[in-house]
Amino acid sequence: MAVPITPITLNDLTLATLDGTGVFDVLMRANKAHLESEFLKNRIKGPEYATVYLGSMEAVLNASVQFLLQKDKNALEAELLEQQVLVAKAEVLKANAQVLQIEAQTRNLAAELLVLQAQKCKLDAEFDLLKSTNLKTAEEIALLAWKTTTEKAQTTALGVDDNSVIGKQKSLYTAQTDGFKRDAEQKAADLMTKTWMTRRTTDEGTVADSTNMLNDAAVGRAVNKLLSGVGA
Repeated sequence: MAVPITPITLNDLTLATLDGTGVFDVLMRANKAHLESEFLKNRIKGPEYATVYLGSMEAVLNASVQFLLQKDKNALEAELLEQQVLVAKAEVLKANAQVLQIEAQTRNLAAELLVLQAQKCKLDAEFDLLKSTNLKTAEEIALLAWKTTTEKAQTTALGVDDNSVIGKQKSLYTAQTDGFKRDAEQKAADLMTKTWMTRRTTDEGTVADSTNMLNDAAVGRAVNKLLSGVGA
């Protein structure tokens, strides 16, 4: 609150009367009372009274002027002090607000840290899932390649190890196929031989020659082929 400053007038200093209310008037009455008291007690002699009176009057005048000037100065200093107190209070409020703001920012940082940690956990989980998916895909590709190989192995011998199950199965099938062929050949040869023997029994003119392939040369080749087939 601003302190009203009233301009100093001469009346504030003196009303130019013995019973005036100015600062000089009041102080001079007090000063005169003291001088008269000292004079009556013979502490101030007659010749000295005028000198002391004039000196004290000058001192009282200076003190009165200083009092009036100091009055406004004190009021202004009091107002300045009050403003400084208000500024200090405002600074305290500002500091408190800054503290609250920092605390809020700290809480926000903590919350943001939790969000970042959650996002990291999510990314880690997605990365693990992606790795698992890639691994599963690689395994599926390997399985598909193996199935492709096994499917090809059903129709071709390329890329199939002889020691593998499919390789052994194919070898078995081949051996069985060869066995069926040899058996059919043997049965046909036996049938044809028995037919020739029957004919020979009833007809002495039936001979074993290159036409019916029952001569010694043809029989020898057949025996060699048979022995080779059984590994003899």
